[in-house]
Amino acid sequence: MTVPASPADDEPNELPDDEPRDSPDGPAGHLPVQPAAQLPDELTDFVTHCVPLTGFAAFDLHATGTARLYLDTARRQVGEGRFAAFWAAWKRAVEEGHGPEVLTPTHREVARALIYLWYTGAWPRLAPAAHADLRRESANTEFVPAPSAYVEGLVWRTFHGHPAGAKPPGFGTWAVKPPELPDTARLRADLGLADVPYRTGLAAEVPPEDIPAHLLPGQRVSRDVPPSAVPTAAAPATPEAPATPEAAVTPEGTVTPEVPVTPEEGMS
Repeated sequence: MTVPASPADDEPNELPDDEPRDSPDGPAGHLPVQPAAQLPDELTDFVTHCVPLTGFAAFDLHATGTARLYLDTARRQVGEGRFAAFWAAWKRAVEEGHGPEVLTPTHREVARALIYLWYTGAWPRLAPAAHADLRRESANTEFVPAPSAYVEGLVWRTFHGHPAGAKPPGFGTWAVKPPELPDTARLRADLGLADVPYRTGLAAEVPPEDIPAHLLPGQRVSRDVPPSAVPTAAAPATPEAPATPEAAVTPEGTVTPEVPVTPEEGMS
């Protein structure tokens, strides 16, 4: 049995040549160029205004990969509307050169929770007054929103360490001396705050060299106290013994409590 030839079999077939041809998606011989992914505006805004809260540059905060997780966690814990009110108040304070000291007590507690979240990877237990004011429906307990949050906590970077069980620095690195702690001028330059007057927690503007040590970001070297210099706690005061009934002294010298006499015993 023979199969009739189709008219297309008589048409010449063009063999593919070895020369790449241009395509509308890109130059010849190359894959199409994809546009760079843009971060959502709200995420960029969140990281930008978390810089003065954490003391870390925006690059470091983005590098953790947890910005979206932390923003969503804060919204769920505080409430969409109440978090929006806090965020507007915090942005206004930053734009005016202030810090958390101008916020309401509840908003300061939310700011503290965000700092705690960035540094430890856990959402903390809020102060009872703030928990009640926010009318939160969730339990007021500390929790870790994701396993990656513990690994990416900023606390490990403050002393050039690494979380236990993750991000090992490599063999022999414990023998390498860690870099020196940056001074205030370098910290402010890295954060883009070199020309911004510092008055967070202060009543008036002060130059960087006059910032109190307890308000500086990073490790508090000037506040370090060796354990041997910490005084031991005083022993608890001994509670006073309760008053006892009057005791009578027997001829043998022993003390026995006086037993009250009932009316029936006195009449017999």
